[in-house]
Amino acid sequence: RKCTDILFLIVFIAFWIAMLVLGFYGVGTGKPKILLFGTDYRGEVCDQGKNDGFKTRYFMNPGELAWAAGVHTDQSASATRKYNLRDAKSICLKECPKPTMTASSVAFVCDYPEDVTIASQPNYDKNQWVADNYDYYQYLSGPQKTSSLKWMGPCYPVLYESVNTFYTCQLFVRPYVDPFGTGYSSGNLGTYTKLLGDEIDKALSGPLATVERYIDDFTTGWKVVVVAGGACPIVLSIAFLFFLRYFTSVFAYTTLFSVNALAVVVTIYLYLKAGVIGSDQVNAYVSKVSDSASASITNYADPAESGQDTLKIFAYISTALTCVIFLFTLLMLRRVKVAVGVIKVATGALGKMPQLTLFPILPAVAMVLLFVYWLITFVYLFAAGEVKQQDCTLAAGEPPYMYCATPSTTPTDDCHCGYATVWDRNLQGALAYYVFGFLWGSQWIVAMCYLIIACVFVQYYFKGGNYNGLKNKPIITSTKRMMWYHTGTAAVGSFFVALLQFIRLIVRFIVHRMKKLSKDSKIIKYVGYYVEYCLWYLQKTIEWLNRNAYIMTAIEGTSFCNSAWNALALMVKNVAAVATVNIVGDIMLVLGKLVVALGSGTIAFLMLDADTFNYGDEKVSSPLFIVIVVVLFAFIIANVFMSIVELGIDTILLCYCKDCDDNNGAPVNAPPALVKTLGMSRKIAKM
Repeated sequence: RKCTDILFLIVFIAFWIAMLVLGFYGVGTGKPKILLFGTDYRGEVCDQGKNDGFKTRYFMNPGELAWAAGVHTDQSASATRKYNLRDAKSICLKECPKPTMTASSVAFVCDYPEDVTIASQPNYDKNQWVADNYDYYQYLSGPQKTSSLKWMGPCYPVLYESVNTFYTCQLFVRPYVDPFGTGYSSGNLGTYTKLLGDEIDKALSGPLATVERYIDDFTTGWKVVVVAGGACPIVLSIAFLFFLRYFTSVFAYTTLFSVNALAVVVTIYLYLKAGVIGSDQVNAYVSKVSDSASASITNYADPAESGQDTLKIFAYISTALTCVIFLFTLLMLRRVKVAVGVIKVATGALGKMPQLTLFPILPAVAMVLLFVYWLITFVYLFAAGEVKQQDCTLAAGEPPYMYCATPSTTPTDDCHCGYATVWDRNLQGALAYYVFGFLWGSQWIVAMCYLIIACVFVQYYFKGGNYNGLKNKPIITSTKRMMWYHTGTAAVGSFFVALLQFIRLIVRFIVHRMKKLSKDSKIIKYVGYYVEYCLWYLQKTIEWLNRNAYIMTAIEGTSFCNSAWNALALMVKNVAAVATVNIVGDIMLVLGKLVVALGSGTIAFLMLDADTFNYGDEKVSSPLFIVIVVVLFAFIIANVFMSIVELGIDTILLCYCKDCDDNNGAPVNAPPALVKTLGMSRKIAKM
């Protein structure tokens, strides 16, 4: 053997050095709280820096909310733009304020005391501000009170009840009175409450805000991800492998029998409903018809007769398909023996090398560690966006200009637009690079797992299934050999799979955007589905070719491209046996992956249903995204485990084909279990 695909290995190492640099940059500059908490009128994030402990964002000015909802009495069709709630003045509080409006008393929420000069209370600080429920209106000077009554600050009336939803105060109850004579009567304000609340809800439930909350959910729900998405798939996968070892033959023949039986049952059912067999055909009669009348009524027209004719056509088609399936099964019987023999040898190898069953724990743990590291650093990198003051029109007669104490057409500390997180093109590119890096890294782990396990089964096969004849410990030997010689080969194959996965993500995003722009265009929908399906099929084809290329690398020690070509040529020569083994084996393994993924998702749902994640500081905004990630990650881990049997089957099969190809059709080096199943003991003995 010699080192293969060295150039690509160098590229892979350089790529991951850049990944680590990006990760450290994200941890150093990112502020995850910006994903969940809003910003105040100073552009500072709630519960961070000066606002530490002040988690709840509150929109202070009722007038700006009314403009954002389009219900302000001064708002007209001549307004130059629709006011964006993002530009409304907000502040960070410990909890949502409560209105205490009576005919002579109104609660206020005032600006941070350090931003306002309070002449009558020169030592007034933030602690006192909190103790006074954020209300120092009574200490203001006459001009400051007048400005506040005009909703120009520094204090603003609390006109609505509100509740903390995702750390933003949501309006939900009408006010009692209108103490300022602003034209908003009690009834009008009550009518507007839902409209104003809906505007806040739009800001909280928008796509970006939702994604930001989902990403932040991992900072509180990480325990569920580790337990349900990491530990549970490992345990469930090991249990399924032990089950598979003892019921392989029964499962294979049961599957073949079930397919033929179901085909026959469906065909008979179609003939019954078409009226060809018996009298249970479909009809148009709403009420039941007596047996005596049924004979005479058949002479009259039945509107359901066209449906019967259609069912006859489908019955004939089903008959043809059933015959094809039956003939195919007969032709496959000998190949099924090969499939059962190969699967028995693969599972028998697990019996002689039980430590191989536990081997995927190492790549699975590596996958978990990679995912946890990537997720944490990705959250920080995603949160590395810069909070910037947005550009908006400062026009007379419209907010925020009309609510500025000192109006200005150019942004000032007192009169400006709102703040938003901005991701520049460099950061957007870094995020895309980071996503691709995770895909490539995870696929590389899978590729190395394939190579090592394939090497173990290759040794097992060519030693005639004699475990004692293997030199030293097979897993350790194979790991050293594959890591030293063929790490670059794993990098090549994993790159192609990761590239297809990344392209699929981009295409899905583009199609989603085009659907929005075209508003339910059927052309866009069908073209999108077609492109996504083609890419998915191409990815599966490459994954299948990669797997067989890794097996040939383990057998012959050749580079990725040479191994892929040799594997393809060998399978073409033995296409019938390969097809049969793959069909039987794939059915079993797909069921195993689904059991592990769905079982882990159920456990995640049960964990997230606990009060810990429904209330308090560890509240999760929605269990859905975490459960989806757990299911997907569990499927990935299950895929790693199921690859033991899958690779064992494929490796034994290719070794068998290679053995026959090199020895005039006789598997000279095959383990006794395979030779016995195929009934080739005499032929091999003669050679």
